[in-house]
Amino acid sequence: MPRPKRIHVVGSSPRSGTTLAFELLTSCFDIDKFGKHEISLFEYPKEASANYASKKPTDLIHVKRLLAWDKKMHCLYMDRDPRDIVVSQHGSRIGEYWCDFPQWRRNERLIAHLRDHPRIHICRYEDLVMNPDHEQDLILARFPFLAKVHSFSNFEKVSQSSEAAQKALKGVRKISAKSVGTWRSDLPRVAAQLRAHPDMAEAVVAAGYAKDTSWTTACDGVDPDEAQSIRAQYAALRNKRGGALVWGRVQRRLRSFAQEARYALRNSLYR
Repeated sequence: MPRPKRIHVVGSSPRSGTTLAFELLTSCFDIDKFGKHEISLFEYPKEASANYASKKPTDLIHVKRLLAWDKKMHCLYMDRDPRDIVVSQHGSRIGEYWCDFPQWRRNERLIAHLRDHPRIHICRYEDLVMNPDHEQDLILARFPFLAKVHSFSNFEKVSQSSEAAQKALKGVRKISAKSVGTWRSDLPRVAAQLRAHPDMAEAVVAAGYAKDTSWTTACDGVDPDEAQSIRAQYAALRNKRGGALVWGRVQRRLRSFAQEARYALRNSLYR
């Protein structure tokens, strides 16, 4: 039996819309859901007879090599305005910011080398929530093996999201664009990110989210909110310095290479 196809959802950062995209895929297309919420690219069903979808926003770093090794693998990349990402809060940790600008910056650099890949579809969160059915048509055009069973615009009527997904989404509801531009209501957080990462001003423009850097004037005279994000607080290498930091990075890279090597071996044995 031919091995089924997989769509793995990754993102420009956590809070970029990957949960919404994953739930839309598995609710509105005829495709199995692998994992109740987040699961690594390196995990796979023991037995799979139908095409399936999975998601983990931080897996983009592995995608280029895995796409080359695995012709059954496809990726949906969610992009989002980094200003809205840095002010976004997870439903399980209300009152705390989830991540910072550098995560978005790193993944934008990674995806730049993959934008024209035939098995990647790049979806902007803003386009998805403003015109969900049009974005569904674009996904179907890129991944024609999918079969549409419901319209994205009817998501709230057909969703069977897990509890973890519902927390990330802050509840299942009709898709709307209310979350676009929310950075304007949390300027202290944006001001802090700009002060820590001045290149954010130009990056927003380069990504097409602003016409010029005059958008930063909204933060003039605003006292920065220096609260640490959840990702920063729990970063594995957060308190390491000097040789310990270098060794920590080497260990992380070795683990990554080992995971990719096992994936490549499995793919060579099971085609």
